[in-house]
Amino acid sequence: MGSRRRAFLCHALDDLKMGKKNKAKQANHKINLAPRKISPLKRNELNNIADKLLKICSNSGGLKEWDTFTEINKLLAKAVELESDMRVPVNDRSNAIPRFLEWLEENGALFEGVSVATFEGYELGLKAEKDFEVGELLMAIPRKTMLTLENARLSELGVLLCKDPMLQHMPNVALSLLLLHEKFKPNSHWAPYIDLLPSEYTTVLYFSPSELADLKGSPAQEAALKQCRNIARQYAYFSKMFQNVSGPACDLLREVFTYEQYR
Repeated sequence: MGSRRRAFLCHALDDLKMGKKNKAKQANHKINLAPRKISPLKRNELNNIADKLLKICSNSGGLKEWDTFTEINKLLAKAVELESDMRVPVNDRSNAIPRFLEWLEENGALFEGVSVATFEGYELGLKAEKDFEVGELLMAIPRKTMLTLENARLSELGVLLCKDPMLQHMPNVALSLLLLHEKFKPNSHWAPYIDLLPSEYTTVLYFSPSELADLKGSPAQEAALKQCRNIARQYAYFSKMFQNVSGPACDLLREVFTYEQYR
């Protein structure tokens, strides 16, 4: 019995050591996946692009909206190229579903009879697993699982929200920065939710110039071009802010904030 017990303990210790090694490998893997810091030369080029974007977006002068968009698009294409080293790998969303549902349950969400499923042509969505009666509860989502403006005020972004006029008057922008902050914050409470988000969307910010040109003659084109200009201006504004302002939030976002991330 004594020899068996010693053998069991030895195996247990070996398993423990292997577990620690595997965790160490996982930690190193995560570190290796972190975006790389770009060179001072590229950073200087990006700062110049931000200055040009702010000038064009804030004062287009006699340029027509399409001409302004063309200039902005060229500068953004160059920025994306310079920021290529800062790209982070895209998560496999299907693998993130189990942890997301577990996280919801841990935080008190109720969703009996519905699941997250992949729908052809529509990616992920909610699937009913049973017939529901009219007025029957589908799900209940606790507020602590939601990213809200109150979360932003209580986070490390709170200082910026108190001082910056854009963040004070545009809550959607504040929430965008909060989402980015939580995405790169170690051990974020919302990580299981963020890991499930798409890497791109079907908004006008992802339209090619030819697709936007197809909107010519429609009132939708002017609105689309203004949206592209506004997001470009915000990107340039915050890019400069994070490079020039110190503080926990700016320190975290300084080396990870890119146009693709903000878009």
